[in-house]
Amino acid sequence: MELLLPFAIVAILIVLATPLSNLTKIPIVVAEILLGIFAGYFDLVNPQDTYIMIVANTGLLFLMFLCGMEVDLRNFLAMDRQFLYRAGAYFVMLYGLSALCVVALALPIIFLALLPVMSLGMIMALIRDYGKDKPWLNLALKIGILGEVVSIAVLITMEGAYKYGFNWQLGESLLMLSVFLICVVGVFKLANILFWWFPNLKLLLLPHDDTNSQDIRFVILLFVLFIVLTTALSLEKVLGAFIAGVILATYFKYKHTLPEKLNDLGFGFFVPFFFIYVGTTIDIPIVVENPHILLHALYLVLGMLSIRICAASVVFLRYFKNFKHTLLFALSDCMPLTFLVIVASMGQKFGVLGDALYISCIFGALFEGIFFSLIIKGLFNLKKEF
Repeated sequence: MELLLPFAIVAILIVLATPLSNLTKIPIVVAEILLGIFAGYFDLVNPQDTYIMIVANTGLLFLMFLCGMEVDLRNFLAMDRQFLYRAGAYFVMLYGLSALCVVALALPIIFLALLPVMSLGMIMALIRDYGKDKPWLNLALKIGILGEVVSIAVLITMEGAYKYGFNWQLGESLLMLSVFLICVVGVFKLANILFWWFPNLKLLLLPHDDTNSQDIRFVILLFVLFIVLTTALSLEKVLGAFIAGVILATYFKYKHTLPEKLNDLGFGFFVPFFFIYVGTTIDIPIVVENPHILLHALYLVLGMLSIRICAASVVFLRYFKNFKHTLLFALSDCMPLTFLVIVASMGQKFGVLGDALYISCIFGALFEGIFFSLIIKGLFNLKKEF
């Protein structure tokens, strides 16, 4: 009974998150974290519980898998060359400005990954609200897809640096990562040839007439296989989950109902479980004793937005031809709730972010999700172009 009670409480909170989000008009991720804070404060859920941590980590990996499903390599490789040049310039500016902030303010090196981090979660939510036909949101989606891949690469590099330090072991880890990615590219090319010669092979794996949930069985196999593979190679497990999602999006797009099934499974239980767990790790007494934590969260939010506005103004202002759309793009690009939480969790795991800084990052994610979505709504309804 004692083992199942925390899971029952989390299940109740998962159900309550949707009406809370609808009533308060805040993003559902924010609602889930707030409910987790409530559960942690009243000791309803213990974040140190081994079983809770296992399911929460599974939720994180499933979230990365769903993020990978947003990346279709065929569309990725078909991107316009001029757009790729602009995107490259944007990323160079973002990381360059982040490096200046880290050096000037003597911040932990992990802020080099944290300040420019990107995620598709809130961008997809904005698309549901405003539609993909808006130029600023369409560009945010394309940049978000590339930025998510770049963010994962930086995260993995940073993880190796903190695990091994700047020595030969880090070089060996990066070499292993490079070899693994080259092998993955080789597998993709081999799969292209196989599926071209034997088109029915796809149907063997994922048949159209599926009465035995073969699609879900294959997805779970793919998900677990790549996580085990990256773990065996001492690489970050999130990379394996992400690549499994990319494979599914690239080669099995004909299964139109599958993404919906997986989104229902992921966002119905595993992903909200992870965000509620994140909320339980917030120690409210620390926030009460150190109110400057919230001020640091505000600094973080303003810093993340500032570097995006600067980079977007230099690279995309001429593309949009007005500052309003440039600002809307920067705001929509500056709500990486999921990845900001992931980077903060990694920083805490490696001891480079203390409890206060970790909590500041989580509250920064909450502030971005609440305030930036409101600002976007206000700007969008403002008819004047400036």
